[in-house]
Amino acid sequence: MYVRSTGLGRTLLHGRLGELGPTHVDPATEEDSDIQPERMVMVMEILEPVNWKVKAFMEPQDIRRLIWLILRPSTILCVLKLLFSKSREANLHTIKDAKATPGNKQKKSGATQKKGEKTRANVKLSPAQMAALKKKQAQEQKNNS
Repeated sequence: MYVRSTGLGRTLLHGRLGELGPTHVDPATEEDSDIQPERMVMVMEILEPVNWKVKAFMEPQDIRRLIWLILRPSTILCVLKLLFSKSREANLHTIKDAKATPGNKQKKSGATQKKGEKTRANVKLSPAQMAALKKKQAQEQKNNS
């Protein structure tokens, strides 16, 4: 699964569903407690570019909303299409040869790069990374001259 967060700019996170089950854990302290109501916990493991575990503690209204969203006809139709598609790779939005690195922007279908046009990075860079990138580009221009 791929995740995007408004707080992380254009960073694309790759992850998977870890666990889903009932719990009495206090979300604030993550300590098991008999006084806490039973909730469902959904754990998502982010694998790239960082290694995070994201836990969502779902309460009854969240579960009702989730079931309502899953049972919509458009959602069921999409799930059936994905489950019975011929190729698993066709369903993944991946480019294995071109990772999300500076200069390797994923292009929308039909988009072509014009001669002399520079590609934009699809990740935010720190000021130190930007300086290193500019230095590398200047070196490449000097070598090409």
